[in-house]
Amino acid sequence: MRENKTLTQVLQEGKKRLKNANKDNYAFEAELLLMDVCRINRVALLTQGDAKITFENEEKYNWYLTQRESNRPLQYILGQCEFMGLTFKVGEGVLIPRGDTEVLVESVLEISKREKIKKVIDVGTGSGCIPICLTYFGQMDAVGLDISPVALDFARKNGEDNQVVVDWIESDLFSAVPVKLKGRVDAIVSNPPYISKEAIEGLMPEVRDYEPRNALDGGKDGLDFYRGIVEESCFWLREGGWLFFEIGYDQGRALLEMMNRAGFSQCSLQQDLAGLDRVVFGKLERKQK
Repeated sequence: MRENKTLTQVLQEGKKRLKNANKDNYAFEAELLLMDVCRINRVALLTQGDAKITFENEEKYNWYLTQRESNRPLQYILGQCEFMGLTFKVGEGVLIPRGDTEVLVESVLEISKREKIKKVIDVGTGSGCIPICLTYFGQMDAVGLDISPVALDFARKNGEDNQVVVDWIESDLFSAVPVKLKGRVDAIVSNPPYISKEAIEGLMPEVRDYEPRNALDGGKDGLDFYRGIVEESCFWLREGGWLFFEIGYDQGRALLEMMNRAGFSQCSLQQDLAGLDRVVFGKLERKQK
């Protein structure tokens, strides 16, 4: 019977496997997977390297590595990810929250410091990260809409885990929103599908082959959902209400023009940490007749 390996031995094997699989962050990912398997933190992993790993945990770790080698997203393997300091459950059928989307949430929170933003609708809520963070950090009264019941199941669990109350509604855009909210919403927020149909095949395999296609495909030019949301938002927003979008790096000009035509003013672009256009927002100054 072979002897149990040490944490250091197993970790080195994991790093080598993920490096050979061309994972850019192979060392970091190998550590995270082993920490999850052994239920230890990074300090313990690095200071207790001589500790023996059980055969059961080694087998589980090897299974994690096999999944990652096949391009299954790290977050799906771990079953969770971090967003704005909070933990969110994720898995097949729900888009993984990205750091870029934090710029969207921060933009809403910043505007709310000088504008009345209390009632918020998030269109295409996915994991629920946007309305949960707006409720958690901004004490907003949020509604999360999604066409996917699978995504909404994750959103509900995430709301419970983060101890916030959000009204979750299964809805194709605004189709199931109660009519009583007509003209009473302070802000509409969305990170809609915005990848052009032809560009999807060029995405990283972790995204293209695993994350839900309906959360990525924005139609021929990537703008289909923006058009629908901009048009309908004027029905739900009060005068002086705000519309916020996450956008692709090359979609800023198109969204600014679209929102200006729909009656929005003070339209602005916000860049991400890489200096790329990431968020567009504007204020509904007048209702269209």
